[in-house]
Amino acid sequence: MTAATLRVDVAILGGGIAGLWLLARLRRAGYSALLLERHALGAGQTLASQGIIHGGLKYALDMKLNSASDALADMPRRWRACLAGNGEPDLRGTAIASERHLFWSRRTLASRVAGFFGSKLVRGRAQALESSEWPAVLQDPAHVGAVYALDEIVLDVPDLLRALARPHHEFIRKTEGEVRISDAGDEVVISVSDAGGQDRQIRAAHLVATAGSGNEAVLAQCGLPVGAAQRRPLQMAMIAHAPGPLWAHCFDVSDKPRVTITTHRRKDGTLVWYVGGQIAENGVGQNTDTFLAAVRAEMAELLPALDFSRSQFAAFPVDRAEGATESGAKPDGPVLRQAGRVWIAWPTKLALAPQLADLVLMRLPPPANPAFDPAALAGWPAPDIADPPWEAATWR
Repeated sequence: MTAATLRVDVAILGGGIAGLWLLARLRRAGYSALLLERHALGAGQTLASQGIIHGGLKYALDMKLNSASDALADMPRRWRACLAGNGEPDLRGTAIASERHLFWSRRTLASRVAGFFGSKLVRGRAQALESSEWPAVLQDPAHVGAVYALDEIVLDVPDLLRALARPHHEFIRKTEGEVRISDAGDEVVISVSDAGGQDRQIRAAHLVATAGSGNEAVLAQCGLPVGAAQRRPLQMAMIAHAPGPLWAHCFDVSDKPRVTITTHRRKDGTLVWYVGGQIAENGVGQNTDTFLAAVRAEMAELLPALDFSRSQFAAFPVDRAEGATESGAKPDGPVLRQAGRVWIAWPTKLALAPQLADLVLMRLPPPANPAFDPAALAGWPAPDIADPPWEAATWR
């Protein structure tokens, strides 16, 4: 074996939450594993997410339990266990942006919302808040009818990336250019160039691709149809100098939240709202000016008591990559496609990264390759943590 060749049980392509979570689980289970990332950790879908650990209620707004809400039901409990140090991986010390996510309704829909949250379907998963408990930005009884707290935490995603990567930093490396994959019978050969320009070869018993849209290149190399993946775009909005902290869905007549707002801080301390929901889906294909005008109008209608005169707005297109479904709709849970010793994986949502790791570990044979000496990776640079989108936004 040359110095530039390495044998491992599992190679992982893609350094978002799904890949990092899987790396932690594999190493805890005794597998030799190496994660390869072409850009920065979290670049792409991970840092485009809002950090909400969904419990599935937003997928049951039509008063029906479905497989999407079922898949997410246990995720808040499971993530809380990891954050408390009682699960795998150990995420103690990870910054929590909000201990709960909220649902608020407009005053005209208060009675419908009360029926939904009082149903057997929801009981125990949400708590009605007294008006004195409402956040300051929702203290508008003329327009806000009810506020409920969900058992859904919101995480600081850059800090979560750091928490997952830190214990395993010796086994995370940055690549340059194309990753080339070939079948060697009892191994998968991964040929890459490292960030220093040296050619490297990884021989892995199994390869798992968790690279989001980058999985499409893996599909093509493995002989699987590119149509095994799909993309569902969004156009997210960002509001800098937001009027106050808020982590909430707005309930309306649709079966989707009208807006979903999470709050973040730029490095300079500026408060930013990151806005998804129905408005982000409606914004697909709109030019920036048209979209941001719609966002301003939506804020004025939903939260008319707030002052956005000092606020700046920006758009952020997101190309969500997922395993394909026949209808093109969002998959209900994680998706795992297999081509021999190569698995292509999509968690579908950040909150489902634990379930995706479960699927992989259930299918893997026992570890075969001894843990390698990290000295074999000497001179191979590691990737940085990517910046969230509000750090590089063009504000208007």
